[in-house]
Amino acid sequence: MRYFVFLLTIVFLGCQTKEQLPTSSEILAKSIGIHDPNGNWEKASFSIYIQEPRVGNAKRFSEVKMNNRENSFELKRNRDEHISTHIVQKDGKLLTYLNGQVETDSLLVKKYRLQPERNTGYQRFYNVLLGLPMSLNSDEVTVSKDVVETTFNKEESYKLNVIFNKPLFSKHWNVFIAKKSNKIIGLEMVFPDDPNKGERLVFEGEFQITNDIKIPRIRHWRELDDTYAGSDIVLKSL
Repeated sequence: MRYFVFLLTIVFLGCQTKEQLPTSSEILAKSIGIHDPNGNWEKASFSIYIQEPRVGNAKRFSEVKMNNRENSFELKRNRDEHISTHIVQKDGKLLTYLNGQVETDSLLVKKYRLQPERNTGYQRFYNVLLGLPMSLNSDEVTVSKDVVETTFNKEESYKLNVIFNKPLFSKHWNVFIAKKSNKIIGLEMVFPDDPNKGERLVFEGEFQITNDIKIPRIRHWRELDDTYAGSDIVLKSL
């Protein structure tokens, strides 16, 4: 009889522990409160300089200007000995230049990805990744109710399953929020139909992108087998 009571007590305590696990909405809200305590991301305006070394291109640098209130964007990036500029104006007009001029050479346009229609993709990429975790609070994103306690990069964390209406590399992301600090510490872009396919991003450090918004300073890109692919390092504000 005592053994039966003991088992019931264990089951009851186990149920209590499970019920005490915070919801995905609560975890995301706490993380956003750490990174953007005044809720200013949607109207933030900033310019930053980023070092973006990649395997095979160790000297890639980008200047990013974003005005989220106006929905305008500008990216400048070194392309060999050239500088490309990719602009999304607040009226939606798309402009692309090479060394400050419209490039008409189709070979150079293809080589340096100068098609103006690419600009909205660049804008979305930087808006989502620089804006994490705030950018997950969007009608374009569904955060699953499932919460998994796990360890990511040797840190105890919560894993949230995120689904994008429109894929950004993948529709399916695993987002990791540190249990102790509530900061976002990394993510995985995964493909449920191909478990070996995907990328893992490990975040480090902190950068004050505006007076009250803090984002991870470094993103290390790795394959799911942990092969290094590159990094994004915010160097300074412009």
